[in-house]
Amino acid sequence: MKKIAVYSILIAMLVATVMTIQYAYAQDNFKGEVISLDSYIMGGTGKVAKDKAKTLADAGHAIVFKSGNKIYFVYNEDGSFAGKRLANFATAELVGIVGKTKTVHGLNIIVVSMIDAI
Repeated sequence: MKKIAVYSILIAMLVATVMTIQYAYAQDNFKGEVISLDSYIMGGTGKVAKDKAKTLADAGHAIVFKSGNKIYFVYNEDGSFAGKRLANFATAELVGIVGKTKTVHGLNIIVVSMIDAI
């Protein structure tokens, strides 16, 4: 009887661990474009060439990701802002991002694990 109880507890712990791992790695896929937040806010499309995006990112301007009608600030998994990384994809018509989303103080955030041109 004690073996059954021990095995039941071990199985329950294993199931809980697997469920936690699946939840922790649940990520979303996004398609959109890389834009300059400054240009977009001032009424433009936000689209900039790759070189211009890199220059803006180096100067501290926000390079962000637009998917549908939502603007996302993109961060790397280590917590650093991914604007310079995004700037490399500014010329691509369509960019794909895999990552976790959250909203912080009303801002849409993606913690990115992968970015690539589609």
